[in-house]
Amino acid sequence: MGNANITLAIMTEGWQKYQSELSKALAPLSPEQLALRAAPHLRSIGEVARHIIAARAGWYHDVLHEGDDAFDALSYWNSPGSPIRSASEIVNGLALTWQVMQEALARYTPTDLQAVLEAELEGQKYAYTRGWVVWHVIEHDLHHGGEISYSLGMHGLRALDI
Repeated sequence: MGNANITLAIMTEGWQKYQSELSKALAPLSPEQLALRAAPHLRSIGEVARHIIAARAGWYHDVLHEGDDAFDALSYWNSPGSPIRSASEIVNGLALTWQVMQEALARYTPTDLQAVLEAELEGQKYAYTRGWVVWHVIEHDLHHGGEISYSLGMHGLRALDI
């Protein structure tokens, strides 16, 4: 295993722990707790969690071409008018996206991570390296997971234990 693969394996292990802590924090929440917000104009805890799931599925399916149609359907959990999800549905969505992402990460070689992929988003064409997409989804998870943790803590609920 090359240094790049060792680095990716270490990053994936840390991301797995973060995924686990996020799921543990969300699992016991009631619908009322999932509806809590840090401020009236910000997304609720449940909306942020659905946003994480949708972004994972969107980037990995639409840009990296991972997962099947059922996986792609998760990318719409953040769409206007999408149904409210229970804590167990959210934790399941995190697990489903994590499974596809983890399988892909275990398969990627250093050459795979350097490959340039083209995507069209909102009518605009973009080119991304696979490695950049992986990093972007990590930073997205960390950013919004922190948002969830902050919101939980400010409402006296158990935040992520990291």
